[in-house]
Amino acid sequence: MVFCYNRSMKYFTWDEFKEIVGLTSTTEIGNVAFQVGDNHEDVIARRQTICDDLGIDLDHLILTHQSHSDRSYEVTSLDLGKSKDSFESGPDADALYTTERGIAIGCFHADCCPLLVYAPRVPLVCIIHAGYQGTLKHVTSKTIKTLKEKYSLKGEDFFVHIGPSRQFNSFKTTEEDKKKIFDAGCEKAYRFDGESGFFDTAFSNVNDLVGEGVPFKNITVSSIDTVDDDRCFSAHTPEKAYGRMITLIMLK
Repeated sequence: MVFCYNRSMKYFTWDEFKEIVGLTSTTEIGNVAFQVGDNHEDVIARRQTICDDLGIDLDHLILTHQSHSDRSYEVTSLDLGKSKDSFESGPDADALYTTERGIAIGCFHADCCPLLVYAPRVPLVCIIHAGYQGTLKHVTSKTIKTLKEKYSLKGEDFFVHIGPSRQFNSFKTTEEDKKKIFDAGCEKAYRFDGESGFFDTAFSNVNDLVGEGVPFKNITVSSIDTVDDDRCFSAHTPEKAYGRMITLIMLK
C-alpha cells in the first residue's frame, strides 16, 4: 500500500484504493483546529480549502471532539454540520466510522498516531486518533473489535495505514511512563538503548491490529516523524507547537 507526499505540498495521501480518499493536511494548509487558539475564521477558511479539494460541502467534514479516550462513534447524515463551528460540537469520541459516501471523517493531531481504516467488504471507513494515552487504553483494538462485531467482519477484511506521527526515537520515556506502558500491556513497544527508554506508539497500535486478526500485509506505517519534519505540526517542537493537522478518510 502507498502513502505518499502529494505534489501540491498540501497533503500526505493514501492512494492505494480508488474507492476512498485518505489524506493528512500539512503545514502548508496551516492549523485546522479551533482548540489551539488560532483565529476562528482562518481555521474555517483552511477547512474550506480542504473541502473544496475533496469536492464536498463544509457540513460534510465531521471531526472528532477527541479527549484521548477509547470511544468510537458511527457518523451518519444526521451528523452533518457537527464540528463545523467549534471543537466541542464534534462527536465525543477518538474514533469515527461511517458507511455513508461523501462524508469525510477526521481527527486532529500533531504527534499522535492517526489510523486510516478501510473495510471494502461493507464498505466502511474509520479514523482513529491514537496518541500515547489512547494507545495505552487500546483504542485501536477496541474500535476494530466493535466494527468486527457490528458488521460481521474478520480481521482480514481490514486495511489500515498509520499516518505521520512521533517516531519512537523522538519519544524518550520516563520511569513513570515505563510503568504505565508495562501496566497497559504495551511492553512490546518499549525499547531501551542502554541509557534511555523509548516508546513506539505506532508499533503498539500495529500489535493491537494484529491481535484483532488484521494481517501484517494489510498494515502500513508512515516513516514521517512529526517532531522533525517541517511539513508537520509537533507539540514537542516549540516553533511548530501551535497548530494541528487533520487526517481524514472518505468513501467516494
